[in-house]
Amino acid sequence: MIQPVAKKLAIATGAVDFNILQNNGRAAHQLVDHVHVHMIPKPDEKQGLTIGWPAYDANKDELKALCEELKLKM
Repeated sequence: MIQPVAKKLAIATGAVDFNILQNNGRAAHQLVDHVHVHMIPKPDEKQGLTIGWPAYDANKDELKALCEELKLKM
């Protein structure tokens, strides 16, 4: 239910491009456990949320095995 509200907020502010972010846990910079979302406008390539983890080419067989493992756990 929170995501549709965050999207409506983005539209109401006039943000055309935006990120909706939700953090969990200490390593994700959350000090007090609670649920919340951030609507972060992305007006251009330099402003707003940036993604900084390294990208790499995925091994399709490893991804398929991981997918099957996760499906079993769900």
